[in-house]
Amino acid sequence: MTNAQNATALNTAQTIAAMDFDISNFTAPAAQVTFKVPVLFDDDGEPTHGFIIVGKNSDEHRAEWAAIRAEGQKRSAKRKTAIDATTDEGSQQLVGLIDGNNKRLAIAVTVGWYGFTSAGAPAPFNKSLVEAAFNKYPTWQDRVQHAMDEDANFLKLSSLASSTMPATNSAD
Repeated sequence: MTNAQNATALNTAQTIAAMDFDISNFTAPAAQVTFKVPVLFDDDGEPTHGFIIVGKNSDEHRAEWAAIRAEGQKRSAKRKTAIDATTDEGSQQLVGLIDGNNKRLAIAVTVGWYGFTSAGAPAPFNKSLVEAAFNKYPTWQDRVQHAMDEDANFLKLSSLASSTMPATNSAD
């Protein structure tokens, strides 16, 4: 385990311990927890625009990950569509596939946005525009992926364990 992974695991464990994690949370209904990922800031460093995402335990992530795995199985089952990563062309194709899958997952977990406007009015959320934003500003996708990988961003425990738990872990 790398130092970064170790720190993330420790932070998640610390968060669970601090929230008095009760085993009943394993069977309690899970509420969708969102997290705000800022991408643009004002002169004071306050976030003005960003994306609202769900984590890896969400239905959105699980469904997209299952689709990606199924496509990979189909591709590997057909010899003529298997990628030969020993060649320059094959390794480039593999990298493109991995990058595309990462983008698919980042788009899948993006369930909203804030701060974006169209003709002066708040812009309605649109996944196609999220993809366009990630294509134009790849660092925004990086921010979403990093936030998605942080388990503690989405840790919301059932109120069965304690009535003092926070209502949401969304950043403001």
